[in-house]
Amino acid sequence: MKVIHSYGLTLLLLVLVVLSGLSVGYVSYENRRLHNRIQQELENRNSAQVEWGKLLLEHSTLTSPGRIEKVAREKLGMDVPKTDQIEMVLP
Repeated sequence: MKVIHSYGLTLLLLVLVVLSGLSVGYVSYENRRLHNRIQQELENRNSAQVEWGKLLLEHSTLTSPGRIEKVAREKLGMDVPKTDQIEMVLP
């Protein structure tokens, strides 16, 4: 009876060791997978920040007062009014 109990305990411990080893393998796999995912997201964030910087630069270039005045003159035929052409509208 003691021998059967000893084999049962040994078998139980063996199963627990195998399950523990499988768990360690799975956790290591998940850790690597999630680490890779984090790295991909960081690369995406960096790319988005670079794109945002380019868009800000383009926006500041397109909305500069000098460029707006140039477009108004060349494409729309607008000009700065002379002093006698300015009318003040008061509430």
